[in-house]
Amino acid sequence: MSNDSHFVDPLVSRRGLMVGGIGVAGAAAGYLVRRSVDRARTSAADVANGEFRRQAAAIRAAQARQTVEDVVALRKKYQDPIFGRARVWEMIEKLGMCVDASDDSLMCTSQLLHVQQILEAMEQDGVQDRDLFLVALLHDIGKVMLLANAAPEHVVGYITPLGMPSHGIGLENVIFQFGHDEFMYSRIKDLVPEHVAWTIRYHSGRVDELRPYCNAKDLAHLDGCLARFQPFDMCRKSYRHLPRVDMAKYRALIEDMFPQPILF
Repeated sequence: MSNDSHFVDPLVSRRGLMVGGIGVAGAAAGYLVRRSVDRARTSAADVANGEFRRQAAAIRAAQARQTVEDVVALRKKYQDPIFGRARVWEMIEKLGMCVDASDDSLMCTSQLLHVQQILEAMEQDGVQDRDLFLVALLHDIGKVMLLANAAPEHVVGYITPLGMPSHGIGLENVIFQFGHDEFMYSRIKDLVPEHVAWTIRYHSGRVDELRPYCNAKDLAHLDGCLARFQPFDMCRKSYRHLPRVDMAKYRALIEDMFPQPILF
């Protein structure tokens, strides 16, 4: 009986090995190229992230150096409109062009996405309070000052008391750094419920640092609104997460609260 069926052409065998060898070598080379590209991308991202964090720290340091005289001058400067009359919803949309260069929790994520992340987190946690959603929508609108070439250190950053205020004096009698909080408060303080305006004014202050200087009214607003809102604002940030939120219903909320344009 012929053994042809078991015969293997040495050349074919060698070719198979050669082809297989080339395939293995090619795959290895491709893997090394991909590793090299991935490392280059990671290195570039690390450099960019490091530079962002250095700039963020510099902005926060400049903001912390504000004096009482600076605050008085900035309040006077920004008491007049810088945009004129505008619909509040349009200003919320402008947050899509604003990046808080001091916030390395968000990196280059826009402030509009930050607002949407808060709204999504509130929905996921079962929040039903209309005013809390209103605070989320309004709290960072003051950062549109960046679009008017305001210095970042006059817009962003946490606020802390300047000087040595007395305990229980009331936050109205404490001078804080000027920023987007005070700017937005001055625009809507007579147009929204008092606790909403109050929360927007002090939302960049840490609750534990504000509490010693609060009077009874402040404490009611702090515990009733700010302390509930701040975890969403400060702890639900991401520069990787793209939220899914139906913004149409939130536009309806804003249009109902502000049926006419207001001065910005």
